[in-house]
Amino acid sequence: MVSQQASKGSSVKNFIKIFFLFAIVASFTTLVIHVCVNYLPKNEPEPSSIEDPEPEPEPEPEPVIPEINFQPTVDAWVNSIGGNKGVVVFDIEHNKVVGSYNADTKFATASLYKLYVVYHGYRLVQKGEWDRNAIANGRGNTILQCLDAAIRSSDSGCAEPLWSKIGQSHLNDVVNYEFNMMSVTVSSLQATANEIKDMMLMFYYHTEVTDESLVSVMKDSFLNQPTTTYNWRQGLPSGFTTAAKVYNKVGWNYSPDARAWTIYDDAAIVEFPAENRHFIVVVMSSYVPYQQISRFGSEFEAAYHAGINTMSVSGSADAS
Repeated sequence: MVSQQASKGSSVKNFIKIFFLFAIVASFTTLVIHVCVNYLPKNEPEPSSIEDPEPEPEPEPEPVIPEINFQPTVDAWVNSIGGNKGVVVFDIEHNKVVGSYNADTKFATASLYKLYVVYHGYRLVQKGEWDRNAIANGRGNTILQCLDAAIRSSDSGCAEPLWSKIGQSHLNDVVNYEFNMMSVTVSSLQATANEIKDMMLMFYYHTEVTDESLVSVMKDSFLNQPTTTYNWRQGLPSGFTTAAKVYNKVGWNYSPDARAWTIYDDAAIVEFPAENRHFIVVVMSSYVPYQQISRFGSEFEAAYHAGINTMSVSGSADAS
């Protein structure tokens, strides 16, 4: 009995010792964790080694394309001369007319009717319906040579056979329903400055003529027209300096008896390469000499450069 009580007492003492030992170890462990978390230095990167994220680049501002009002230029020109005239100046970058006079008055087209014939001819070659190397006329010219010559030198004897090959009434339908120019009747040999402007825009975009070999010929025939029997660039193109490229088609009739240009029409795509600016300029007239139309080209270019310079000065002032 005594030995049993002694054994129980010894067990209790041992339990108490173990309990206190466990409590001491637990307290010490808690203390170590506390010190490590709160007082030991943390292994953090130096502030200088933290790189800021790269800033997003600022988007480039869209270039400002100046819009120039050519109406005062048109008004001054038409009021300075006699004769009948219709004028349209179309800003291609802004897609709007920026000067006009009698733009919807019908005038005789003379050779400007060839614009419709030639553009449709290029479409037919592009589609493979016409063979560019087939003979087009009695002079032995190919279709491609005739499409070129009808614009480049006008009196080449090429446009009429091409027109016959298309069919006059059929070409009227093509222009009305495929070109979506319902007011145009090519065979009437009459058109407005606005209608010719629309046709020049088709040449500018040439969305249906994408073959580069065709496009190259097309552009060159409008731009490089050497003097033959006539000077095909004596009108609008002669009024411009070398700062402009003038892609033009002319149509005229001179009456020796009246000693007058009974018809003088000039349609041009005017490009200023330095600023990458483009305009359609159309002048249709009767009893207006080509020298006056050349003068309009000069006055148009002067107004263009004045407008560009004004915008440049304004931009510099804003920047300062």
